[in-house]
Amino acid sequence: MNHQASSTHQWLAGQVVAITGASGTLGRSLTRTLLQEGAKVLALTTSQNSSFQEGVEVVCWQAGQEEELRDRLQSINILIINHGINVHGDRSPAAIQKSFQVNTFSAWNLAELFLSTVDPADSDTLKELWINTSEAEVGPAISPLYELSKRTLGHLITLRRLDAPCVIRKLILGPFKSNLNPIGVMSADWVGRAIVFLAKRGFRNIIVTINPLTYLAFPLKEVSQSLYFQLFSKSGVPS
Repeated sequence: MNHQASSTHQWLAGQVVAITGASGTLGRSLTRTLLQEGAKVLALTTSQNSSFQEGVEVVCWQAGQEEELRDRLQSINILIINHGINVHGDRSPAAIQKSFQVNTFSAWNLAELFLSTVDPADSDTLKELWINTSEAEVGPAISPLYELSKRTLGHLITLRRLDAPCVIRKLILGPFKSNLNPIGVMSADWVGRAIVFLAKRGFRNIIVTINPLTYLAFPLKEVSQSLYFQLFSKSGVPS
């Protein structure tokens, strides 16, 4: 656990938290929970007409235009990368391109932009990255392209954790009811509260699911994959 978890009740108070996918079901749940914790929330949304409760700052952006958010990310304490797309059974070239553009490369680019704002020498300023890679990292999601794109993102984040300048928390979430997954069985409000509860207590891998196998499979996958990456890759290898 990291040192911020030592005072769980006050940890998020006053922190500036940006959430992508903020207008979605989980994004709204996280927004409500974080506001209750005393955080200042910046809603990053691709929906031009989204409205939020009083006190939430809203910034519209689009996947592929992550660089435009660079200046805003400088003042962010915690970035929660939560946006995504589910093309369900579509396997057309356009669906492949769109799935990886949104779920993998847009998320990766935003993560790198945020990590570039971290000053490792500044131990007094909280900087954390939370990233929703989903339960698809270790199991089926009944949507092949969603699984492939999210799984690729998860692998990249596992690799990036080896040299990250700040804490990176993975959100490994099971099926909750949302626009992306109308047949989800968990409540998004409960999932949002569980995420914040576990983050405040220092968990780096935040697993919230009804599938007991995930609680076994994901830690094994993460440890073994991280070890593999450590053994067969190096930081800053010249091209």
